[in-house]
Amino acid sequence: MLLFTDLSPLVRFAKLRAQRGTYDGRWDARNQRLMRMCSHLYSINPEVSARMIYTRDVGHHTSGWWKNPDYERCLHLSISFCINPTDAPLPFDRREAQKIAEAFFEGDAGKCWIEPPYSAEGKRADVYHYRLFCDQGWTPIVPRGEVYGKKFTEIGWKSFSEIHGEAAYREADAPWLKASSE
Repeated sequence: MLLFTDLSPLVRFAKLRAQRGTYDGRWDARNQRLMRMCSHLYSINPEVSARMIYTRDVGHHTSGWWKNPDYERCLHLSISFCINPTDAPLPFDRREAQKIAEAFFEGDAGKCWIEPPYSAEGKRADVYHYRLFCDQGWTPIVPRGEVYGKKFTEIGWKSFSEIHGEAAYREADAPWLKASSE
């Protein structure tokens, strides 16, 4: 992983790297390689760095996870902070994260959906996720309606729990991972 000390070249490099593929939720060799390629380290100062993963994500609706098709694809920026050179996690820094998100998403940063840590590993590292949803041509959008609303869902669409059952849904850490690998 390259270490960047200036945010502008890192953003340009990260955006080029993200063009090499889309992350679809499966934890296979292709996606693992893409995640390594899309992971970046930004040295904020000699003691602190931001760890980032910037990907183009697809499949949240087609896999049955989210009902509203407007949430199918997004530009996804994960941010956490660590101590140099030990990589020990630091608490999330909202101000620094805002600067980073604005550098990546520019005038569209205000459209981002921001999620706190979910998994045990994400909570340990205090990783926040910035999602900028996009149309089929990767132009940023503000999705119509709620993520679980069926107003814009196509006829015959089935959710993960309708296909695999409520028990499988509750057991799944991220149900789209299982749905897209079956």
